[in-house]
Amino acid sequence: MRTYLNRSVTTAIMTLLVAGTLFAGATTPLAAQDKTVVVHLGTLNDDWQSTLMAMGVATNLLRAGADVTVYVDRNAVRMAEPRQPLGVILDRDVGAMVEEFVEMGGRFLVCGHCAGIAGVDGRQLRPGFTIGGPEDVAAIFMAADIVVSF
Repeated sequence: MRTYLNRSVTTAIMTLLVAGTLFAGATTPLAAQDKTVVVHLGTLNDDWQSTLMAMGVATNLLRAGADVTVYVDRNAVRMAEPRQPLGVILDRDVGAMVEEFVEMGGRFLVCGHCAGIAGVDGRQLRPGFTIGGPEDVAAIFMAADIVVSF
């Protein structure tokens, strides 16, 4: 009985210590203002839920005051093309989400290598999208306080 009680107390103390450590640095809207965030999205057509989550998280972080760039690579580079329909999934208009994000000051950086493979040439892109080379990609990730990947 005594051993069980000691283990229970030890477990409770460890749980409180871990929880305290995790939540001590919890981001408040004011703390988020100093954060630079990269949200990585690598898929568009294959996994619409990831697209919805990436756009939702990016927009919420932007609302909280963070400086947010969505980095798109692989087949997600097609988001940059105005002729690419972004669709409505689960009653959410992805095109409207992209427009809102850009209007709020968010940016998209498109992997130049992936854009070349996909035939996205950069002469005509949606507002808020730019094609970046290796130096641009390295710069956003090196400057990021937080990277979220979908």
